[in-house]
Amino acid sequence: MQNALENTADAVEMPEQHSGFVSSMFRDYRNNFGLFWRVMFPLIIVNLLLYAGLFLFSKLVSPEGQWTISTDSRLTAYTSSSESVQPVGVIWGIHLGVSSPHISFLWLAMCPLIFVIVQHRNGIDTTFKAVWQQTFRKTVPILGAAFFIGLLFFGVPIIFGFLTFEFFFQELVQSNAPTLIFVFSCIIAAWFVLSAYFTVKWSLYNQAIMIENLSAIGALRRSNELVRGSTWWKFLRIYLLLALAFTALTSLLLGLTMALLSFAAPEFIPMREALLPGRFISLLFFGYAKITLENAPSFWTVGAILGVYTLICAAFAPVWASLTTQLYMEQAGGDAQQVPA
Repeated sequence: MQNALENTADAVEMPEQHSGFVSSMFRDYRNNFGLFWRVMFPLIIVNLLLYAGLFLFSKLVSPEGQWTISTDSRLTAYTSSSESVQPVGVIWGIHLGVSSPHISFLWLAMCPLIFVIVQHRNGIDTTFKAVWQQTFRKTVPILGAAFFIGLLFFGVPIIFGFLTFEFFFQELVQSNAPTLIFVFSCIIAAWFVLSAYFTVKWSLYNQAIMIENLSAIGALRRSNELVRGSTWWKFLRIYLLLALAFTALTSLLLGLTMALLSFAAPEFIPMREALLPGRFISLLFFGYAKITLENAPSFWTVGAILGVYTLICAAFAPVWASLTTQLYMEQAGGDAQQVPA
């Protein structure tokens, strides 16, 4: 009977916690709206220039290849000699995963945004200059943690994948052995599981750097200490809800952007025609629309699409910073107030 009452209390407490997170994020966004966007403005410009450079490079490498643009934030160029020719037009599909904002943008924006949030909660006014001065003082731990995480998430799998391909691929092709296929599938699944595990485990390391003034390794250890046991599952549920909301919003806004672009860019007319007959709402429920173009789209149309996506990421970044800061303060208790001046 006592266990049943405890479970009921937990079930009632969960919606209250979620509403508390939402109200806290709303207050942080409302109170720091102008400063948030001033702080992120240099990163927005850098992000747009990065996208522009990648587009021009891809167009130079594949001037006559096909291009696909999807509402789930994917833009892909195919070389003209590609054997896998894509069908031209609009294709609908279901995307059961979640889209995450441009990771480099989040990595660069998190620390200054966290500093703004914590300073305001402590009743201390701050400025654009003070925010970036404080962030630049933490350059070594910020970049060190980013390098370590990037090496673990991307470097190790790439090296391991290359070695596996080098030693086992020819045998796999020759024998078509189900055992090797099963092993490869298990390796890929294990990588996804480990990535999800450490993404949640280390989700508070930015706060540890900015608030407790820890080193890169110290911040990762601190986050690991704060996120353990049932806390890990709680964080995972919250992060998945936020990621699903971001995925739906991104798909909807990019679909609307391409539909509006079709009035000035005729190559996007099939996208508008596909979205109008009542299927637009499906973008909110894991649906996506992908259009394949025979040639590269114009620079300004790609700029508009990537500009909208960058602004979506920028709008989401303070939400993520506020949420993780709130979670950090709950777990760290009194240590959360130790913000360097």
